[in-house]
Amino acid sequence: MSELVQDQRKAYRHTLALDTEVRCLESSLQGMFRCRTENIGMGGAFLSAGESLLEKSAAVELVFHVPATPTPMEYRIQALVVRTSAAGAGLSFASLDRERQRQFRRFLLEAKVAARH
Repeated sequence: MSELVQDQRKAYRHTLALDTEVRCLESSLQGMFRCRTENIGMGGAFLSAGESLLEKSAAVELVFHVPATPTPMEYRIQALVVRTSAAGAGLSFASLDRERQRQFRRFLLEAKVAARH
């Protein structure tokens, strides 16, 4: 019998591949590496980063890049690694105030539009 796994996400995720810099804030994982998002939403993202690159509960700063627009965009956000697997890592974003939420929604919308072109 198959086991159903409940999706614990609080917000919808968009299938969107963004170039991403991951800056590790933990002393045991200091450094930076690049990868891509598989999906992203207001509450978090899934990164296609190898399991050995991030540890569960690690604090990171993510820098998302969208180069294919009239002017390149980037967005920085703090996150916490909530799960890891061979496929990548699930991250939960730090709480955002209303203004940062508005800015992030706009960034995601513009990134989706840019991805279509």
